[in-house]
Amino acid sequence: MKRIITVIAAILMFASIQATAQKDAQKNAQKGWYFGLAGSAQSTWITNQNNYGLPEMDYDKVFHGAGNLNVGYEFTNHLGAKMEIGYGTYGQKYKDTWGVNKDSIIGRDIKMNYLMIPLMFKYRIGGEVAKFYVAIGPQFDFLMSATQVYTMNGNPYVDTLATVSGQPFAVGQEDIKERYNSMDIKVRMDLGLDLTVAKHLLIEFGLKLGYGLIDINASDYHLKDHSDNNTGAYHPSHSIFGGLMLGLNYKL
Repeated sequence: MKRIITVIAAILMFASIQATAQKDAQKNAQKGWYFGLAGSAQSTWITNQNNYGLPEMDYDKVFHGAGNLNVGYEFTNHLGAKMEIGYGTYGQKYKDTWGVNKDSIIGRDIKMNYLMIPLMFKYRIGGEVAKFYVAIGPQFDFLMSATQVYTMNGNPYVDTLATVSGQPFAVGQEDIKERYNSMDIKVRMDLGLDLTVAKHLLIEFGLKLGYGLIDINASDYHLKDHSDNNTGAYHPSHSIFGGLMLGLNYKL
């Protein structure tokens, strides 16, 4: 009887050691570096349009694209961090009718291209093949270029106004980079799914959202608008985006 108990105990101990070893192996397999690339399609918006004291226009929907390289590290099965280096377009479209009889069709399409560097912490939960994740962190955007197409009745809009410092500027000119701050900081949050399709290959699919914390308008273009019962005031503009992202990562 004692021998039987000893054998059973040995078997249980061996099974326990094997299970622990397998758990440790699985846990260690989740750790490590990964890198990859991703692309996204996103809807972009600018709050409090800055039309330099001219009447505001109705908002029109607009979609832009973005792409990035990324590198990340999984500390545990659930916690990780990642950094991206990407390039994307933000901006806003407007359209409206002006004039007493509303007979002038006005349109404006702003495109702002940024170098984007988000730094995000990531939390995952799920099985070995599919894991749901949430990631959050700051995104640092550096303005590379800013252009607009400003038209009235299909022709370039021509008008000259003055900045806060009194310098004249052509409202409808195409290159408007000087009218915006060179940097924006956004709060970024991603929600999605990590899908393991091969031993080292992951597909990442999810929703990405961002809100700019900094007024995107340069200080010399803080011109009063038609708000506050037409008494005039300046309101800061912030960049917002939301869209879908698809990525491919290789895990070392």
